Amino acid sequence: MHDRQRLNPNDRTNDRRLTRFNRKESDMGATVNRTIGILVIAFMTAGIVGIFHTSAKAVDVAEGWTFTMQPYLWTPVIEADLKFTAPDGSTGEPEIEVEPDDYLENLDVALIVTTMARRGKWSFTADFVFMEVSSEDNKLKSIDFGGSEVNTTVDQDVDVDVTSFISTFGAGYQVIDGPHLKMDVVAGLRYLYMESEVDWDLAGEVTGPESGQSFARSGSHTEDSDAWNGIGGIRGELLLASGNWFIPFYADVGTGDSNLTWSVYTGIGYTFKEWFDAVIGYRYMEWDNDDDDVVQQVSLSGPVLGARFNF
Repeated sequence: MHDRQRLNPNDRTNDRRLTRFNRKESDMGATVNRTIGILVIAFMTAGIVGIFHTSAKAVDVAEGWTFTMQPYLWTPVIEADLKFTAPDGSTGEPEIEVEPDDYLENLDVALIVTTMARRGKWSFTADFVFMEVSSEDNKLKSIDFGGSEVNTTVDQDVDVDVTSFISTFGAGYQVIDGPHLKMDVVAGLRYLYMESEVDWDLAGEVTGPESGQSFARSGSHTEDSDAWNGIGGIRGELLLASGNWFIPFYADVGTGDSNLTWSVYTGIGYTFKEWFDAVIGYRYMEWDNDDDDVVQQVSLSGPVLGARFNF
């Protein structure tokens, strides 16, 4: 018997070969369905904007541009299903389940910057998220040996490090401009890039149903994946009676490279000065992809704390 030892990533850096693989191409039918989904969202959003635009009463429109910058600190948990290609020394493809963990325990960094430019009823936004998460509460669910999946029952130690970049670009049109409620209809694009590194140390080697099929007892592997999706939704604020307190809200849904993606955000804010607000809230984002993608499913959720500068 050999004692199990935790592999130190620093010790194996020189021995590890990091190989990037291109995502597998989706079949033509799935691509067509996603394209139709994007067009449906775009036409529905355009239709809603048109209806409100033609039926709205004339209102005074502020001249010139206004700008807003909103830096946030986000402390999300990550939950994901990952499927890697066969790493060096193995003939099977590992399927990893990243289970939710404490908000701050494994978070390396998660920063958000949202910018908005508005003129009259039209607005244009750009949202950027950079995140690094290290998770130790993971499970090697199974090994895919060319269509034959073998569940793993051996004792295991699986770590996953995730680096993500998420950007959302959108345009909005204000459909409600009341004394207590302001709301835009929005449409745009969201991009997800995710690099995932898995380090595993198993109590024993996993073998497949056929001769020569095996999965290494220990090792490390890195792959990346990305996705473009069209989105449509709403964004606005509920202004409370006190005048300084407000409730921001945002929701969207979309499709494209992903079968489905959606995002929601809300919170509570306070206006200290005309040019400065403070906001605390909660944000959730999710992507559901094909079974042959590296990232089959991923969700990010957690509290946000930020400021908003108006000029």
